Amino acid sequence: MSDQFGPTRPLGVTIVAVLAILSGVFDIIGGIVLLAQDNTTAAERFGGVGVLVAVAVVSIVLGAIMLLIAYGLLRGNAISRIAATVVQVISFAGSIWSAIAAPATLATEIVSALIALAILMLLWSGEATRFFRGLAPGEPTR
Repeated sequence: MSDQFGPTRPLGVTIVAVLAILSGVFDIIGGIVLLAQDNTTAAERFGGVGVLVAVAVVSIVLGAIMLLIAYGLLRGNAISRIAATVVQVISFAGSIWSAIAAPATLATEIVSALIALAILMLLWSGEATRFFRGLAPGEPTR
């Protein structure tokens, strides 16, 4: 891409945006499936039908937010970068907490924590910083 169209998006930012899109889509699908369930056992597990519906709606809303964050990341929006960072820090902390609280989940929580760290590193690399500041590749970040 030439410089006339703005800074070139680093591959790491594209990867993070694709992961955010996948996360958003899966959250939305999960929420819809949860709403579509006519299963009293599932409702009892979640603390009643009201809680089940609330969890489903929150999942759908969070999925939509993730899609907006992904769109912003692809366009170089710095606020989307901050939002994605907050989400990943919460994910990382949640993985640590879950691994301590439920040692049986240690293996999956380690993977989740490592993915969160990788995403944070990609979001805050030098190339990503230049992209979100609207600088050309190789241009100093000052």
